[in-house]
Amino acid sequence: MTHVRILAAVASALIATAAQAGSAPKAKAPARPAEDGYYVPHVTGPGGEKRPVMEIPGSVTVVSRKFMDDIQATTIGEALRFVPGVQSMGR
Repeated sequence: MTHVRILAAVASALIATAAQAGSAPKAKAPARPAEDGYYVPHVTGPGGEKRPVMEIPGSVTVVSRKFMDDIQATTIGEALRFVPGVQSMGR
């Protein structure tokens, strides 16, 4: 008797999961960056090659020229002050 209840519970869970997966909304168009933001579509890697940000396998923080101008950064330490997980020490 308990096997029947377990099978019924598993079957209903699978049906509910399948129903939710089938009703996921489809993306119609890619998101567009804000016109006044700090969007950077390409980055330069360590070898000097230009790559789209979306093709980089991992987390990337980009410090753009516009951002550096806005915070009036004159040193690398000032530019890296806003990068999470990075500490800059020195003058």
